[in-house]
Amino acid sequence: MIGFLEGKLLRRETGRIILLTGGVGYELAISFQTFCSLPQAGETVSLEIYHHVKEDRNELYGFLGLREKELFEKLISVSGIGPKTALGVLSPHPAGEVAAAIDNEDLSFLTKIPGIGKKTAQRVILELKGKLAHDEVEAAGETSGSSAFRDDALNVLVNLGYKKSQAEKVVDGVLAVSEPEDFEDMMKKVFDQIGSG
Repeated sequence: MIGFLEGKLLRRETGRIILLTGGVGYELAISFQTFCSLPQAGETVSLEIYHHVKEDRNELYGFLGLREKELFEKLISVSGIGPKTALGVLSPHPAGEVAAAIDNEDLSFLTKIPGIGKKTAQRVILELKGKLAHDEVEAAGETSGSSAFRDDALNVLVNLGYKKSQAEKVVDGVLAVSEPEDFEDMMKKVFDQIGSG
């Protein structure tokens, strides 16, 4: 099983990266929190890895911080939550915020996340309350700018499970009242809008 990788960041896009290690390019699924903290393509990066083995395929999930990986592992231990849903939980919020919401039994926080209904949220609280660390993850690093903020933001939300119409409403709402500095700023505003909705 693979638990850690260090190598050159060959390609990066929202939701996944290719990490070149020892002449092999590993495709890793990542959360938006990890994406925001990645260095530029071509630089060296070290990632904690969760190796998910299924009957027909192996999947690798990468995390810049051990806390995010540990929370991911705890989330997928809850019945009804798979890796994709767990990434959806971690993408909009730092791990500490998610842990605090679980400990505070904040159902509204959890049920705003695609794939998390009321029963699943209650199960998460029941099984994980009091077992999670609350420290915030490190502030996100710089990301490259993009002229296609809207399309990229829509892709992120659709990949996280939002309907395209819902995603368009949120993204267009953000763009109507602000002009994001870069893609990271755009997505922070989008997730803020979702959190306050």
